[in-house]
Amino acid sequence: MKNKILIIQNKFIGDVLVSSVLAKNIKLENKEAEIHFFCYDKAKGILENNPYIDKVITFNNEELKKISVLLAYSKLIRNQKYDILIDPYAKLQSRIMTLFSTAKVKISYDKPFFKYLYTKTHREESLPKVIQCTSIENRCLLLSSILKRPFRNLDFQTEIFLTQEEKDISKKIMYENGVDYKKPVLIIGVLGSSLKKSWPLNYMAELINSILSSYDVNLLFNYIPEQFKEVENLLDKIVEKEKIFTSILGNNIREFAAILSNCDALIANEGGSVNIAKALNIPTYSIFSPHKFRKDWGCYENLAIHQSFHLTDLFPEIYKLYSIKEILNNPEPFYKLMYTNKVIPKIHEFITETLKIEQKSNLELILNSSNKISAVCITYNEENNVNKFLKDIDFADEIIVVDSYSTDSTKELVEKSNKVKFLQRKFDNFTNQKNYAIDQVSNEWVIFFDLDERIPIDLKMEILMTINDPHAKDAYWVYRNFYFKNKHIKNSGWKNDKVIRLFKKNKCKYKASKLVHEEMIYNSEPGFLKNKIDHYSLASVKSYEDKLDHYSQLKAKELFEKGKKANFFHRYIKPLYRFFHHYIIQYGILDGKEGFIISKIYARYVYNRYKYLDKFWKEKK
Repeated sequence: MKNKILIIQNKFIGDVLVSSVLAKNIKLENKEAEIHFFCYDKAKGILENNPYIDKVITFNNEELKKISVLLAYSKLIRNQKYDILIDPYAKLQSRIMTLFSTAKVKISYDKPFFKYLYTKTHREESLPKVIQCTSIENRCLLLSSILKRPFRNLDFQTEIFLTQEEKDISKKIMYENGVDYKKPVLIIGVLGSSLKKSWPLNYMAELINSILSSYDVNLLFNYIPEQFKEVENLLDKIVEKEKIFTSILGNNIREFAAILSNCDALIANEGGSVNIAKALNIPTYSIFSPHKFRKDWGCYENLAIHQSFHLTDLFPEIYKLYSIKEILNNPEPFYKLMYTNKVIPKIHEFITETLKIEQKSNLELILNSSNKISAVCITYNEENNVNKFLKDIDFADEIIVVDSYSTDSTKELVEKSNKVKFLQRKFDNFTNQKNYAIDQVSNEWVIFFDLDERIPIDLKMEILMTINDPHAKDAYWVYRNFYFKNKHIKNSGWKNDKVIRLFKKNKCKYKASKLVHEEMIYNSEPGFLKNKIDHYSLASVKSYEDKLDHYSQLKAKELFEKGKKANFFHRYIKPLYRFFHHYIIQYGILDGKEGFIISKIYARYVYNRYKYLDKFWKEKK
């Protein structure tokens, strides 16, 4: 049955979001329903692209206070001839519009006198039933007279429908402003809608200083542009203010939501930003105003990813001594009772346990642990990478470099480090060179990185934690982010690129029959490390072609020693297929010109492999 339905929700972000759940549940049961939504113009952004809402009617908050404007909207609503009108706002403006409406079914709350304006009224509940807040559940109660589904089976989750383009644009803006995506990204909602609705600034400064000193994260500030003066006062109290991003705000609610979608969590004064984060399923920790309560707005706190702090956690008896009106009129002394030594440890617990972000101080503890680790690498003419690599690998207890008699300054640069054991061996193939290097180590645990790989701090910490885990496996895969010069290549066959980089010396070895693209032999199934390496193998097209040409010769030699010969299929079809595989099947086309170049290079690599194989057979004859 097709019904034309209007939902009136005059108030701001949080109220509009929770009322949008009404549209979702109606549409899920009655796809034919046409649903219109009446809301504040600045909140329209959070309803865009919502598949459950067919039309949004907006108003200016100040204009609607004028009788003439209110009557004009009332006339508009009357002319729309709605079948059902739902009024979760239930204030004077929405009641006047309801009075003018010709809807046969008018639904709102059971309140004195005004309930006679509606055909169906429902009594608000004081305690939540299914999820952790009455703000959503009481609105959903209004659906009980028009939906067949039981209340418990309703969908209570708020949603904001962002496009991938919106997310990508905001991510690009964040990156261009210096956000490092190798680190977690946290947003701090430093102020509520006003100072009277905000945790004290000196308390917030203490929290921010504590986060910056404890974690290696990106920290973005969220606030209303008109609050910049207060933000400047806050920054004066921050020790490492250069680590904070204060200008990535977005020009409207929707742009802010897109920015938030690219973050790991929001820590904020409870309010609109928290509601947006919850609708995007972004973890939140909110600090409640003393005059608001969890039972009303602590939505989804039955899920571990959403947590909060409230004055009742410390002084529940306060509410027996003071009325909500008294607290609202003079909130400052009540906010001051929410001491930092009580709130900050809870937020640290949220960051470490819920978000799984390690504290900086843990690294020093791990470095002093009992288990030792050896770092091994092989080199040939790596003067451009040596210094960066040695800096990255400095956390190892032993560093062994096996060089193939480099002709550049590799040897001189490596030997400047007193920590490195430098050896030279004539190169025959990668497998033998690497196995020789492993034989030189004195510790059980080995890490084997290439010099064009970079090791983020999170991966270092994870490695050190892993080797001290009594349940550790014998070997671990590590995924790699591949870079074409400085551009991250997300496809082109590199999306799921992984290598074994951490293993036990006596449990793993490189397979002797593989001369290139070495294969590790292990006794038990390897595990996976969650942090990735940054792989800068393709510094230039020419150097990468030369590298792959060398690999082609070694691969051809490997095939030759196995008695393999090339035919028409190998020489021509396989190179074409390799291009097609990288560029089309592995979505290299999405990487732009770089994807085309990479696909072309790999096709040439395959072609050269069989060219060299033919050469070996001719030389034998």
